[in-house]
Amino acid sequence: MHIKRKEQETRVKVALWSLSSFPSGGYLHLGEQGRERMGSYPYVALSISVQLLKAQPQFMAWCPDGWVGYRGKCYYFSEAEENWNNSQSNCSTLGASLAVIDSKQDLDFMMRYKGISEHWIGLWREQERQPWKWVNGSDFNSSFPIGGGGNCVYLNDNGVSASRCITKRNWVCSKPDAYTSQKNTTQRIRS
Repeated sequence: MHIKRKEQETRVKVALWSLSSFPSGGYLHLGEQGRERMGSYPYVALSISVQLLKAQPQFMAWCPDGWVGYRGKCYYFSEAEENWNNSQSNCSTLGASLAVIDSKQDLDFMMRYKGISEHWIGLWREQERQPWKWVNGSDFNSSFPIGGGGNCVYLNDNGVSASRCITKRNWVCSKPDAYTSQKNTTQRIRS
């Protein structure tokens, strides 16, 4: 089976991110001597992360091709640019929404994974001085500062900023991974 280079890079990033989500920090528990040895053999770290992922399937995200799994969600980082409204429409077409940030870990993940491009997320307000809302209808709890001015929010190298919604940027979609969706459906049926 032929795997494209981008898909390989995505799988490596997912494996390393999944490894970093272990409480012990994955292979970092080997101590200084182990880290020194692994530094000269980078494939060993990847091999260990793959083995840990196989042993701990609850840490694996079940996401479509081209999406990245992290902490029970699937993320799609676009390569195209659109305004905020069209970005949300594109996410809806994929059965998702612009990304909703539920935790500092989610924000850190997106900031690291997005690269140098600016990406729209699912936070907006109708007018200046009105409260921020997530696209899922929940209120923004001010868990991180928002720089700039405007009514639509995006990620940049400095953190989180707002600007005019008509500006074209990349975007990040998110949706629950297949395991989380299946688990939530089962819980609703039992209730």
